[in-house]
Amino acid sequence: MEILLAILEIIIILGVLISIHEAGHLSMAKAFGVYCFEYSIGFGPAIIHRKRKKGETYFSLRAIPLGGYVSMYGEDEGAPEGYDAPDPSRSLNAIAKWKKCIVLVAGVFLNFVLGLVLIFVSDIAFPQYYSAYQSALVDDPETTVLYTPVSLSGEPLSVLESYIEDHPEDGFAAEEYYLDIPLILNGGTSVLLSDEVYISNSSEPYVALYTPSTLLKNHDLASSISFYLASEEVGEDMKEQGIDRLPDPEKLSAGESYLVSNADPSTVITVNLTMLPINEDGLFAENLEKRVTLPFKFTIESSEDGQKLSLPGFEIQAIKQWLGWNGAWRQWASDVPEACGAIVKGFASLFSPGGFQNLSGIVGMTAALPNIQATGGVAMIFYFAGLLSINLAFFNLLPFPGLDGWALLVTVIEGVSKRKVPAKAQTIMSIIGMVLLFGLMIAVTVKDIIQLF
Repeated sequence: MEILLAILEIIIILGVLISIHEAGHLSMAKAFGVYCFEYSIGFGPAIIHRKRKKGETYFSLRAIPLGGYVSMYGEDEGAPEGYDAPDPSRSLNAIAKWKKCIVLVAGVFLNFVLGLVLIFVSDIAFPQYYSAYQSALVDDPETTVLYTPVSLSGEPLSVLESYIEDHPEDGFAAEEYYLDIPLILNGGTSVLLSDEVYISNSSEPYVALYTPSTLLKNHDLASSISFYLASEEVGEDMKEQGIDRLPDPEKLSAGESYLVSNADPSTVITVNLTMLPINEDGLFAENLEKRVTLPFKFTIESSEDGQKLSLPGFEIQAIKQWLGWNGAWRQWASDVPEACGAIVKGFASLFSPGGFQNLSGIVGMTAALPNIQATGGVAMIFYFAGLLSINLAFFNLLPFPGLDGWALLVTVIEGVSKRKVPAKAQTIMSIIGMVLLFGLMIAVTVKDIIQLF
């Protein structure tokens, strides 16, 4: 059911993004008097192919929902098969070059604007979910403190109560302690919980990361914690924050954590977790000085699905917040540059070794949707759609045959040189570009399918 829902969601998202993109081309083309034969969502055989009475443009829905197009007079030599050629003054090439440029970038522009709108909707219309609270209420205004509420029972509660009994001068009760988080990694997708981890059958140094499978509801810590080999070198800035070890970057980027599923069931993993007392009667900065680091022992138990980590009684509480109008604008002002920066870095990474592995197609996006939704509910789906829309705008601006960026480049060259690029050459290059793009799409799809297994 989850997979079917993800498939339906990705079809709707892509359908909306493609429709808006092609609507941009169509609206500007018609505004400048260009004759449009067809506005199509998808490729291949037509499911719907109709036009209004006395209308000139067919509106089509086709079987393969992996793109779309607006067929305009003047893009190719003559009219498409089955259509009569209109008056030459209605050709795309008959209008001024600056008007043609507007027609070509209109789809990109609408995708970018739609992305901005979708991201704002994700911030204003739905609650936000967090892995930790953040506060700047400390002596240094640039310092951010991260902590997350927990509920403890059984052995975890006993560990904390033993500390409280030995330190009555602190004056805090067990329910006033939160889980302190030293550092956020990977753009917020995982957080460092502890740089001190001891695995009973290993002499290697490890760190503990909190990588929750869901933020929408309370969940146990054991199902959301993973262990990575520690790096050998830590900068002075990290040491100033009390962090002596970080995960090895190569192991972290490759997702190579300690394999609990293959571990000996007798293995005990001791994690030193920092608990932070929060008391409304005391100053936040003063409470920070009363952090305590306590050892919690995770065990490995056998289950039907293999070995799993267990620490009964340590539950992470969900953090949910409505931003409100002012908060949503502030969050949006932060989200947009972050999204655009991530897209630019993503494109740049394609030209680095192993860049192909960073590409993801419709299969990869569909597989990722359940996890994306689990970290933020409906808000994350809208954010994801906004990110895709902006990504589509950037992608279509690339000067590659078959994309809007290529047609825009040709138009600019013609305008500067005052010479027309032969239509036959343009057609050949466009066909080559489309073949290469579809070939890349197929290769990425195969790669995504392989990664699922």
